[in-house]
Amino acid sequence: MLDNTGQSIKLWLVSRPNNTKQPFIVSLYPTNPTAPWKLEVRAYFAGKKIRRFFLTEADAWAEGIRLTEQIRTQGTNSLQQDVGGITMQVAVRMFLKEAEGKSKSHAEKIERICTLLEQRFCGPLERVTPLEVDRWLKSLKGSETSKAGIFRYARMFFRWAHNFRLISQNPMGGLRAPKAKPLRNILTPVQMQVLLQQEMPEWVFASLLLGGFAGLRTVEVQRMDWEDVDAISGQIHIRPEVIKNTAGFDQRIVDFTEPLAKRSDFFVSKEGTLVPEKITSRLFHYAREAVARAAGLDGWPDNALRHSFATYHLARCKSAPQTAYQMGHTSPAMVQRTYAVPAVRADWEAWWAL
Repeated sequence: MLDNTGQSIKLWLVSRPNNTKQPFIVSLYPTNPTAPWKLEVRAYFAGKKIRRFFLTEADAWAEGIRLTEQIRTQGTNSLQQDVGGITMQVAVRMFLKEAEGKSKSHAEKIERICTLLEQRFCGPLERVTPLEVDRWLKSLKGSETSKAGIFRYARMFFRWAHNFRLISQNPMGGLRAPKAKPLRNILTPVQMQVLLQQEMPEWVFASLLLGGFAGLRTVEVQRMDWEDVDAISGQIHIRPEVIKNTAGFDQRIVDFTEPLAKRSDFFVSKEGTLVPEKITSRLFHYAREAVARAAGLDGWPDNALRHSFATYHLARCKSAPQTAYQMGHTSPAMVQRTYAVPAVRADWEAWWAL
């Protein structure tokens, strides 16, 4: 259904004098859900058929009017220099729909990249050049890891725009991604032992066990039920609703390691959500930080549990593919690159004896 603007555009078009044959058609194109309205300028009028896709019917009609007037006043040759089409503002509104149904973290990153792109680039999306994108990326402030994350989501946006024919070329197609410098905050066996001796809620204790001895991500622990941890079979089921969106895995099974097997009774007969619903991500972090300070650590090291698991697991098994599989990674090369050197120096025997 047209909004008021679109309806007035349509009435303006059909009321024009001597307009016996409509030069373009706007129609619904349901196979393209992110841009479901198709504008088709007819070949008899433009010299060749022109097709473009839009989020709303009103946007399609507005572009049809613009192209019609351009051809009437400047001729069909002007189409060779035409860089019309949807603007960055309209494109990011369309792309935001990609966040629907995604994890909260993924949706927030999509929203952030849309804001950054809209602030940086104005005008038609087709005008964005590789050089402009490269200069923008190099102007960003923050850590290399942060810049790598922005690059990844910007590339996702432009690939999406190219796939749906909103742009003729992907301006990021030839750009090289910055290399993130991963943090390797690894707990020593003594630090982990002291942490586990502190007083804390059951769900905080469970998060320490599952992160440090099973390699689960924080976001996965936050989404789990107690029943996902089967103390009898010695396995942890990371369900589709729990798993973080990573290529190649829609769920996985993680085996108990020795420290979990020693504490299997802790998980018996517990039901419901592992982390209470009222505990937000920020409160989750604060709770673990309080335990860390009580144990004599200076706050909570970023990703310390998962980094520790990866390091000690690789040190023992000496197999990057095996460690990658246990962690839910698809890249053994990344595991080797990130954890191989720390693993050589890790006291893995003490860690798995906890």
